[in-house]
Amino acid sequence: MLDIATTSPLYEANPVTLYFWGQIGIFLSAWAKIGLVLFFGTLCTVTKKVATPHEWKFASQVFKAMLMVLVAYYAFIVTVNLIVIISTMAG
Repeated sequence: MLDIATTSPLYEANPVTLYFWGQIGIFLSAWAKIGLVLFFGTLCTVTKKVATPHEWKFASQVFKAMLMVLVAYYAFIVTVNLIVIISTMAG
């Protein structure tokens, strides 16, 4: 949510984000990001229910690795967005 709240359209450089904004708008793009987070949670829950304990051990390691990468990426994006917003307000 912080990624969405701190995004400044004037300084967005991600071409994928710009493409989505151009196709479906900023508001629907935000809902798409929220939907992907919910999909990831659902996928994790369903996998836990259908996997055997041995399979779940491997699957949980994969999910944890993906989650760490996603959290690190979004923490970086939020940090950059906050720096851009603060620097434009100060300057």
